[in-house]
Amino acid sequence: MSRNIVATVFMLILATSYQAQANVGHFYQGKDRYRGFYWFEDKTFLKENKKEAFYVPTPLKAEKSIEARRKTMDDARNQMIELAFRKDTPPQILREAIVKYKKLEQEMYDGAIRLSNANDMANFTNPEIADQIELPTNVFANKIKRKVDEEEKIKTIREFASKFDLVLFVNDDCPYCKAFLPIVSSFAKEYGFTLNSTGINTPEGKMAIKLGITAVPTLVAISKDAKELFELARGFISFSELQDNAVLGHAYSMEKQQLQVKRFK
Repeated sequence: MSRNIVATVFMLILATSYQAQANVGHFYQGKDRYRGFYWFEDKTFLKENKKEAFYVPTPLKAEKSIEARRKTMDDARNQMIELAFRKDTPPQILREAIVKYKKLEQEMYDGAIRLSNANDMANFTNPEIADQIELPTNVFANKIKRKVDEEEKIKTIREFASKFDLVLFVNDDCPYCKAFLPIVSSFAKEYGFTLNSTGINTPEGKMAIKLGITAVPTLVAISKDAKELFELARGFISFSELQDNAVLGHAYSMEKQQLQVKRFK
């Protein structure tokens, strides 16, 4: 019985030894022959098999790389177009030029897709940079944002109207003045401005001369305490442009007041 066990163990050792020798033979075949056994590793082999570490290009290298890609793309496109216009261009040559350009175009497209996908993921993982509240991207959020902006604009213009009156300088023979007057009148009524219209060449229009106003129509905003005065519009503009200018006028007035407060501090 014991002899059978010993024989069995002996046969297993022989089989294992044979397999090990076979493995060793395989180990030293091909590139593996440069590798050490058990504890030794050849440095050259490790360098060949080690993956190169990714590096982020410097801004200067990135700029040069982008310029090189752009030039390659432009050169291929120009070559393709030139060959297309030449009547003596063999069809095969033109097709090769088209394929060359299309491949470069596909590379640019693939890069743009990767950038777009990465941008979406960056916004998803960093919601503070996406700013979906101030700059919404979907249709429904945009509608809400426009409504909020419009309400804020109305509030700002009415606040501006509570502090400023409007004076419109015109001429009787000015067609633009005649067309602009109804717009300004509607604007003033909408937001609560006090509006006065006067001819630039009339006695009431002397203020225009002092202000250096020579073109008509010109709309001027005058603060109710007569301490501030500035042009709100020169020439014919639309109702929406008047709204935008009123918002800017309000911001300009607030900015001047803040500067005055700082001076007295």
